[in-house]
Amino acid sequence: MKQTNQRDAVHYIATRQEFKASALSGTNTNEGAGKLDNEETARYNEAVRGGADYFVYSYRTPIAWHTLDGWYVVEQKFSRTTSTHQNYVRRGVAESLV
Repeated sequence: MKQTNQRDAVHYIATRQEFKASALSGTNTNEGAGKLDNEETARYNEAVRGGADYFVYSYRTPIAWHTLDGWYVVEQKFSRTTSTHQNYVRRGVAESLV
């Protein structure tokens, strides 16, 4: 897994490459629902069953995933740090659509 900084993680997210940037990471592996609420956990589980192929985690909680239908970014609110991670994800998703 590529070690990088959080700002460079935007590129890895856009290209769905594995990376680790402190508490932010991207992987092809389902690592569980972490601290998602019930509604987001249901979406996550549905994506996993549907063949999600890439996950972005903040700490141990998935904050975005990619499926054949495209990207889903979790709307649930977390800490200030995780909110920053969610913004990096949104930038990566936007970059992937260009």
